[in-house]
Amino acid sequence: MTDQEILIPLVERILELSSRPEEEAKKELWARHNAFQPTEKIPVSLTFEGIPDLQWDLMFGRGHLQCQGELARYIEFYLKKRIWIAENVPDDHVVWKAVSIPAVYTRHHQDWGVDLVWRSTGSALSSKSIVAPFEKDIELSKLRVPQTDVDEAGTSFRLSEAQELVAGRLAVYAEYQTLGESPYEFAVRLRGIEQILYDVYDCPGGVHGMMEFIAQAIVADHRRRELHGWINCPADPSGQYQMVPTFRQIATYLLPDFGSRAPQLKDERAYVSAQSASELSPAMYAEFVHPYDCRISKLYPAKSVYYHGCECLDQKLDIIATLPNLGRHHVSAWSSVALAAKKYQGSTILEVTSHPNLIAMGATRQEMKKEMTVRAREAAGYPIDLSITDIYHLGGGPELLRTWAEAAQDVASG
Repeated sequence: MTDQEILIPLVERILELSSRPEEEAKKELWARHNAFQPTEKIPVSLTFEGIPDLQWDLMFGRGHLQCQGELARYIEFYLKKRIWIAENVPDDHVVWKAVSIPAVYTRHHQDWGVDLVWRSTGSALSSKSIVAPFEKDIELSKLRVPQTDVDEAGTSFRLSEAQELVAGRLAVYAEYQTLGESPYEFAVRLRGIEQILYDVYDCPGGVHGMMEFIAQAIVADHRRRELHGWINCPADPSGQYQMVPTFRQIATYLLPDFGSRAPQLKDERAYVSAQSASELSPAMYAEFVHPYDCRISKLYPAKSVYYHGCECLDQKLDIIATLPNLGRHHVSAWSSVALAAKKYQGSTILEVTSHPNLIAMGATRQEMKKEMTVRAREAAGYPIDLSITDIYHLGGGPELLRTWAEAAQDVASG
């Protein structure tokens, strides 16, 4: 069989699933939710996109991919995961009549002038450590300004190849890798997560110098991406919704003038994070991290900034709440929903997250429901959605993905 012949049954199944009436209802649910409009229920999202590849062997078996070509294998895995989730996990993910394809880049893409690499054993299950290029001193003179650099001809060819593989039955769009909106994480990559904790005491000016360089590079690159049209804001083939590529946001309404102009930064949803700064005190966070996050967040005027942090953020709420254009705040399993609800008073959507060990350690449906019920009540009626993320191990069995989603829907509807 050819790669196309292998893929066509998967394409047909995606088309069947995407045509279910509930898919339109889920699009509208998320769009209204993200627009701060009333909804009939709380949206529910299980972040299957982050489940490691090896864990999918539990669902599909080892060596399950049949296609031979690299792009065809990517599409095969992409479609198989979405089909399995749609058939087995009753959350509010939408089955889109589309497939995203990574863009192709030039050799200059995101070149910092130094290598940002990780040390690992090479095993998919092993831990990694940062190999910091600034091991001895902060040497900004070694850096060059990084930027997104798309090989447009290569990307166009890849998209055409993808269209042929799916026989033109699905919309195909490019997904662009960017510098993101988390400057402190690059500073950690340059200096090392341990050393930078000394730096904020020993050479604070050097840390500010790094953060200034990084923030300026990110802002400049976002402006450059906008000029080139390398913006991540794919429209649903119906033309009514955006298929949000940021985790756990699923769908939004397209801005009113979307179809009459080129894509712009305001169409994207920013993902701001500084999880490596979890050991900084609130005062140090306010000095070394937050001002630079603010500078980047100002680029997104449509209240489309999402702040993510899997650590406890309770002591930094007063600071994070002043982030410009903040529309969404991740409330991790280690953070207080009640404190976040009191702080934001409904001005920001709370992404209320379950502990991933509920799945890894095999919790019962009753235990899952109890945990979510308590946290949902703490939200005091303000806008929330229920999510579970960082699912790196399915120790309790893949069937627990369904169990969590069913328990979450019980809470969401009740």
